[in-house]
Amino acid sequence: MNINKGPITGPKYLPHMQHKDVISMGMESIDRRHWIEPDASYPQFLEHKLSLKELQQEHIFEALPSAYEAQEELAFELKRHLLDQHSHLYCSLADGLSYLPNGIELVGASTQPLWHASLWVADDLLIMQKLDGQYCLTAASLCSPSSWHLAQKIGHSMARIHDPVPSLHQKLTPKIDRFFDHLMVEKPIQRFNWSLQANTNLAQFPEDKIIHPASTALYYRCERQTLTRLPQTNAIAFTIRVYVYPMMSLTQVPDALTQLKAAIDAMPKAVASYKEIIYFAPALQKYFSDLSSLKD
Repeated sequence: MNINKGPITGPKYLPHMQHKDVISMGMESIDRRHWIEPDASYPQFLEHKLSLKELQQEHIFEALPSAYEAQEELAFELKRHLLDQHSHLYCSLADGLSYLPNGIELVGASTQPLWHASLWVADDLLIMQKLDGQYCLTAASLCSPSSWHLAQKIGHSMARIHDPVPSLHQKLTPKIDRFFDHLMVEKPIQRFNWSLQANTNLAQFPEDKIIHPASTALYYRCERQTLTRLPQTNAIAFTIRVYVYPMMSLTQVPDALTQLKAAIDAMPKAVASYKEIIYFAPALQKYFSDLSSLKD
C-alpha cells in the first residue's frame, strides 16, 4: 500500500541527524505514556494491514505456540495504554476497541490475539522471549517490513536475525543481549532506523531491489522502534512504526540533506551495501547536487 499522498510536510523524525553511526543501538528511555504515538495516518495503516490479510500474499503473522500467553499480555497492555493515554481516540468495545474519529470497531479475539491487537495501531507488533539462553522472535504481526521476510526470522535468535547486518555481531550483539536482560517494565526504550526507497509502499522486500534511474523520485523511510518488558510473562514487546517521506521534504529541515549526504559518504562499503545505497545512487544525485544553492 502507498502512503503519504497528501501535501509534502516536514519529517517527524530524521534519525540520521541524531545518530551518525549507522550501525548503532541508539537507545533512549521514554515515558511510558509515549509508548505508542497514534496520529491521523492510522486508518491508512489499518487498510494496509487488512488488505494484506485478505490477499494472503505474504506471511504477515507468525507465532510459536509457546508465545500465546505473551500475545494475550501484549494485547491487554496495549488496550490499557490506548484507553489510558489516548482516550480522545479510543474507547472500549467488549474485548476490543472503537476508534472514535471515524467509528471503526476493532474487535479482539481469543485466537491470534497479537494479530488483532496490531489492528488497533499503525505499529507492527513483535514479541521476543528468552529461549535456551538466547532472545528469540516468538510471535509477530508484521505488515511493513524493511527488506526482510517474517517467515525467515520467526523462532530465530537475535544474532541469527541480524546476520546480514555488517559488523553488528562484533559491535552490538553482546550489548543487545545485555540490554534485553536489564530492560525493566517501568522503563521502555525507543530507537530509530532509516533507509531509502523508490516508492511509498509500506512493505519493502529484498527481492524487489533494482538500480533506479536518475529520474526516480526517492523517499526517506524511518522506523520508530520501542522495546517494553511485559510484567507477567517477562517477554519483550517490540513495536515498529514506519514513516515514509518524500526526499524533498528534507529540505524543510536545515542541513537535513547535507547531513544525509555526509552519512552516506562516510558509510563503510559493507554498510552501504547492506543499506542498498547502490540501488539509489543515480537517483540521489539530483537531491544532493543543489545543496550549495540551498545553503544560499
